[in-house]
Amino acid sequence: MRAQMATEAGGTTAPSEDRALVGPNLLAVLDGVTAKPETGCEHGVGWFADQLSGEILRFAHLEPGVALAKAVEQAAELHSGTCDLDHPDSPSVAIAMVQTKDDVLRYLVLGDATVVVDTKRELLVVTDTQTKRTAGAKVADVEHALTGEVPLQDVRRVAILSDGAARAVDLFNLFEWRQALELMAANGPDDLIRRMRAVEKEDAKAVEWPRKKISDDATVVYLDR
Repeated sequence: MRAQMATEAGGTTAPSEDRALVGPNLLAVLDGVTAKPETGCEHGVGWFADQLSGEILRFAHLEPGVALAKAVEQAAELHSGTCDLDHPDSPSVAIAMVQTKDDVLRYLVLGDATVVVDTKRELLVVTDTQTKRTAGAKVADVEHALTGEVPLQDVRRVAILSDGAARAVDLFNLFEWRQALELMAANGPDDLIRRMRAVEKEDAKAVEWPRKKISDDATVVYLDR
């Protein structure tokens, strides 16, 4: 299968806290949770997203839930001696990932990132906006991830999006998910982000589409045959 990636920071004053992973058998989008003034950690969200990304790739041969749990554990070890990892606002990320292995596509979603799987039978959209669980310092949080699998032969295409990119569909209603996939198939995932940014600029005061962030970091990984 062929993978494409697009990412863009929400503004020009701070670097993006999204991360995209494209490995041999695992693809993921990590969306850093905006830091509070006090986190108990001397590192930033971007630093944590970088460390967790590296650890996820290291364990990419394992089932996604196991890989993420081990990655969280190892990333926590990297700053356990300098930071208060029991602080409720310790750095964390929402994450969506897919793994292709043994003729199966496995997916995992923790937090408000999104996985869209277009199969021969249905369109599967997986996100979690209710539990407010994310991947941080506690391995136990990984147990709340939404997981599943689909026979790889049934998969036509897949999209993995941070919430800043998924708002093109679930906030601005620019497209239905099938239309969004068609757009990315034709023009690439960067076109989805471009069209969404145009709407954000038109509604720069968040009047028509109320939202906490006028413009958010946006990342998409798109996979098809």
